[in-house]
Amino acid sequence: MRLNKPRGTLAGLAAVTLMIASTALAADQAPPAKAKDVKSCAVCHAPEDGQMRAIFDDVSMKSQVIQLKLDGATEVVKFDENKLAITNGSTPGDIEKSLRDIKKGHEVRVAYTEAPNGTKSISEISIKPKMTVAAEKKINVEAVEKLVAGQEKYTLIDARPALKFQEGAIPTAINIPFPAFQKNLDKLPKDKNELIVYYCAGAT
Repeated sequence: MRLNKPRGTLAGLAAVTLMIASTALAADQAPPAKAKDVKSCAVCHAPEDGQMRAIFDDVSMKSQVIQLKLDGATEVVKFDENKLAITNGSTPGDIEKSLRDIKKGHEVRVAYTEAPNGTKSISEISIKPKMTVAAEKKINVEAVEKLVAGQEKYTLIDARPALKFQEGAIPTAINIPFPAFQKNLDKLPKDKNELIVYYCAGAT
């Protein structure tokens, strides 16, 4: 006696198996998520939903869009001039002047919402304020020259990118680029009383 199976059953099972395998393969090959923050900001700040820390590149008041840089990638975000909030703007109350006064290459943080089509609209932009150093913690070029030429114990840290360091640096300096600072704490002197001089391309 022979048992007959319904026609198409094996073909149906094969099709389902193929669909499951294809879905698993697509999941494995999914592109990595885009970074929301530039690496230099990620050293100190944890990623936050609806927030993006990036480098200001350009603004168009006519189109009401801002172009941002994220470690080689470009993000274009929309804004409404009448609803945009600006923190640390050059001219409080004047959105256009405050936006135009942001220098290319300056770090900013934006709060945004993302539409289903991927378009980002920002409600706030916070401009990183200029770094200030207390007068008693500053050291001039002449004092550094005396350190390099003298016998006093010190550590001189060049925080610029490695490429800039290789182009030329102050003698005795060690290179710890700012984004990698936390990962290189072992290079700092063990003696907490030792003088540490930290320099980069200028205050930002």
